[in-house]
Amino acid sequence: MRSDETILKRLENKALHYLGRYASTQARLGDVLKRFAKRKMPDEEPERMAALIEQMVADCAAKGYVNDKVFAEQKTASLRRQGSSRFQIQRKLYERGVDRDTITAAIQDHDDDNEHDTEVEAALIYARKRRLGPYARPPVGSLEMKDGWRDRHYASLARAGFSSKTVSVIMALETPEEAEDMATNGYFG
Repeated sequence: MRSDETILKRLENKALHYLGRYASTQARLGDVLKRFAKRKMPDEEPERMAALIEQMVADCAAKGYVNDKVFAEQKTASLRRQGSSRFQIQRKLYERGVDRDTITAAIQDHDDDNEHDTEVEAALIYARKRRLGPYARPPVGSLEMKDGWRDRHYASLARAGFSSKTVSVIMALETPEEAEDMATNGYFG
């Protein structure tokens, strides 16, 4: 049986190694340390290990090595730039172990800091990446566009978590130029 200091030192080494490579949340760090302890120190008491892991995660948070608020803010900005909807961002952050209040605050802060409607901007990015709506090939107004395209495009945007209002705004655009103009000048509808 190892001493608490020895176990904490091993946990600290693993935590620092992991956090040096990846941005993380407290919950994710706890999971990594639990797997590490189970693999490397299987003979230790589970209750004792759980308490030491909890202590190590709290120490890392106190030292500023892991911060759920900063993680949520950075991930929100990154996901918005990739064309993720509010719903997708909430789901991804929740899966990473971020609490709902922190998620809501991060999304709200990000959206408030931007002068444009970030949900519409994200939907435009998503539509551009997937060639939906105004970015469709062949162009929306062409005779080559098959029946039902509008429903399929609408459904794709809806599955990505965008509201019907946001999807309607995107689907009302007919050309990539209109969409780019909206992305540049913003939508305040």
